[in-house]
Amino acid sequence: MDLIRKEARQVLQQNPWNRPSSLDSAVSARLNLAGVWADVSSHENSSYLDTCESLYAALSVLQAGYDPELPQDSTKEATAINELGQWAAQLALPSSEFAVNFEEDAEVTDEEKYAQETSRLKSELALELITLVEENIGSNTDDQPMTGSLDLIVAMASFTSEKDPWTTKASNDYAEAYLNIKCQNDLWLIIERLLKEKIRPLFTKTKNPAITSEGRKNLHPMPRTPFEGGALDDSTKPWKNTHIYAPAVLSWIICQYKPVDKANLEAHFLLLVPAMLALIDDSTIAFKIKGCDLLHQILKPIQESGSDILLRTNLVSVFQEAITACLLSLPSITPENSSLKILGAAYPALLALLKATYQPTSKVPTAKAEKNMESYITTITKIFRSNLISSFHHISSSTPASATTASAVSFPHPRLSTFLLGWISTFISELGIHSTKYLQDIIPILYTTLSNPFGTAHPPLLFAATSTTKITILNAHPRIWRWRGEILGGLAACWLHVVEEKKSRGSISPSELDELSRALQSTAFAFKHALQNPVPITGRAPDPDQLAAKEEVQSGFKALVDADPELEGLFCPDIADSQS
Repeated sequence: MDLIRKEARQVLQQNPWNRPSSLDSAVSARLNLAGVWADVSSHENSSYLDTCESLYAALSVLQAGYDPELPQDSTKEATAINELGQWAAQLALPSSEFAVNFEEDAEVTDEEKYAQETSRLKSELALELITLVEENIGSNTDDQPMTGSLDLIVAMASFTSEKDPWTTKASNDYAEAYLNIKCQNDLWLIIERLLKEKIRPLFTKTKNPAITSEGRKNLHPMPRTPFEGGALDDSTKPWKNTHIYAPAVLSWIICQYKPVDKANLEAHFLLLVPAMLALIDDSTIAFKIKGCDLLHQILKPIQESGSDILLRTNLVSVFQEAITACLLSLPSITPENSSLKILGAAYPALLALLKATYQPTSKVPTAKAEKNMESYITTITKIFRSNLISSFHHISSSTPASATTASAVSFPHPRLSTFLLGWISTFISELGIHSTKYLQDIIPILYTTLSNPFGTAHPPLLFAATSTTKITILNAHPRIWRWRGEILGGLAACWLHVVEEKKSRGSISPSELDELSRALQSTAFAFKHALQNPVPITGRAPDPDQLAAKEEVQSGFKALVDADPELEGLFCPDIADSQS
C-alpha cells in the first residue's frame, strides 16, 4: 500500500480533478476489504491531503486490486465494510469552512477558498468510496451492515443539490444514484429516523417561544427579550456552522413528500416545524430564504392532498407571523438586492401558506368552504394593505397623502418597486371583486407610477404598473368608472413619455418600449370596455353618474386625442382587432 499511497499523493498534488479512476500500482495489489481497512485505520490523517490520499488509495485498490477470491473471514469483512462506510461518511460531510458562503457580502479569503476546494475533493472521493463499497463490494458478502446506516444517508443527502457550494457534479451524481437505490423500500422509515435522530437534535437548541418542544403551537408563550440568549448566539445553531449540511438534508427530506403521501406527511409534519421556523427566524438572509423556500415546498403536497394539518395543529398563525416579519426587510435598513431576495421567497411562501390552509384542492362541505374563503379574503386583505401597499409607499419618496401628484414622487428603488407592483397585481387577482373596496389605495399608486416623467429610465416598472392597472380594471370593473380620470391620466401620461423616449432614441428604440406601448393599448381597450358595459349593484337601478360615464366614453377619448394627437395611438378605435 505504501507504493499506492505515494502514487496517489503525486496525482492529487498535480491534477486532483482529472485523476484516473485507479492507479497503476494498485493493479498488482491483492487485498480484501479487511486489508484495506487495516491500512486506512493505521494511518493518521492529520491534513486534508493525508485524508484524500487515504481515500484515493482505498478507492484505487477496490477498483483494481480487490480480490474477492482471497481467503476471507466473513466477520472481519463485514466489520471492514461497516468501518469503511462510517469513516467515509464522516469525511464526506461538508466542512464548516463553507459557513462563510452564507454570510451577506462576506469576502472569502484565498485560504478559505483553498480549504473549500479541498473539502469538495475530499467529499467527492468519500462519496465515490461509499458507492463502490456498498454497490460493488457489499453485494459479495452475506452481511451488509453499511446498508442501514443513517450516517451514510445523511452524507449522501447533503449533496443532492448542486446549488450548495460544496456540491460538485460528480458528488451529486453519486448521491442521487445511491439514495434512489437505498431508499426504495424503507423510505419513510429512513426519513422518520433521520428527522428524529439526526435533524431535530441539531435544531433543538434554537429556541422558539411560539412552539413547544414537540413542534406544536405554544398556547402560553413567554415573550422573547431583545437580547435573549440564542437569538443572536450562533453557538445554539450548529446547523449554521459546524453542521452546515443540515438544511440540505432537510431539503432532500421535504422533496420526498408527494400528495399521495398524505399520511406520512402528516405524521412527520411536527418534526419538520422547528427546523423550518429556525431557518425563517434566523438573522442571516440566506437561511431566511432557505426556510421560506422549504415551507413553500412542503405546502404544495399539503394543499394538493387536501390535508388540514395546518388548521389541526393551529400553526398557521405561527408561520404567518414568522414570514410577515421577513416582509419588513426593506431599504434603507436592508439593501435593495437583499430585500428582493428575501421578499422573493417570503411572498410566495406566505401566499402558498394561505392557499394550503383555506383553499385545499379536495372538496369540502359548502358551508366550510365559504367560511374558509371568508378567512382567506380577510387575511389576504390584511397583508395587501398592511404590507404590500405600505411597503410600496415606504420605498417611494412620497407619502399616501402626496401620492396624487406625480412630480412629488420618485422611485429610488425601481427594481423593488417593480417587484412589489407585481405582487400587488397578484393579490388583486386573489381578492377579485373584493378589490373594489380598496381602489382608494390602489389607484393613486398606479397613477403616480404611470405618470412619473422619469419612468422610462426603468421600463419594467412602467410595464408592471400597466399590467397591474389592467388587472385592477378586470377585477374591480363595477366601480372602476369612479376613477376614470386618474386612470386615463396615468395611461395618457405614460404613453406620451414612451413616445417621447422613442423619438429621442430614434431607430435604436428598444423592443421593451414597443412591448410597453402594446400593453398600454391593451389596458386602454379594457378600460374603455369596462366603461361602456356598466354593472349596476344587484337589485338597484344603475347609478346616474355611471350611466353618464358610459355616454361620455367616446367624447372623452376624442377630447384627449384632440388635445394631443399622439394619443391617437393609445385610444385607437380598432385596438380590438389587434387583440384577436
